[in-house]
Amino acid sequence: MSSTSRKPPGRPRSSEQAAPVSDRILQIAMHEFIRSGYDAVSMDDIAKASGVTKASVYYYFPSKAVLLTESTIRLMNVVRAATLKILQKPLPLRERLLEVTYNHLQATTSFDFEGFMNKIETVLTPEQTENMRKAEHQLLEALADAFADASEKGEIGTADSWLAARSYMALLMVGHSKQPDGTFTYPDKRLAADKIVSMLWSGIGSNPA
Repeated sequence: MSSTSRKPPGRPRSSEQAAPVSDRILQIAMHEFIRSGYDAVSMDDIAKASGVTKASVYYYFPSKAVLLTESTIRLMNVVRAATLKILQKPLPLRERLLEVTYNHLQATTSFDFEGFMNKIETVLTPEQTENMRKAEHQLLEALADAFADASEKGEIGTADSWLAARSYMALLMVGHSKQPDGTFTYPDKRLAADKIVSMLWSGIGSNPA
């Protein structure tokens, strides 16, 4: 009798391995968590939406909390990569910030990271929360570097680069603000981007007398 090797429990079927399964699961999971909320989404829901078995989801992610952590970190890394790509363009900082802001508002119309984090931190371990915050910090670091570089070149005033980065991230939330009737205060995202950058620029755009 010939011996056969057994697959680990939950290992994806060969048909599922044709695509980057884990990455697809992360992308779908983040969409479901944002749309329905962490508590309302089950691993079975994510498996069905991803087109894989529930066992396959557990093969890559042993718990829903781990999946939440990894999917959020993936999202932050995608945002950071897109931001870096724009910030590295040979354009004035204000033009780069306008592009970053508009793209961010377009891509995250229904996503408030800080609010999302506040809601789900209670289900995460301190280590998982720290990993998420590290991903957020890397995005702030990229922005702070851009502000510091512009300050050294005399393009903006001698602002605290970290304060400028955090102020900018806080102002981004204005782009998603809503009226009492639920409509966006600034439905035109280009107008919102211009107002956000103009407000920021009034504080950092010139050297103090």
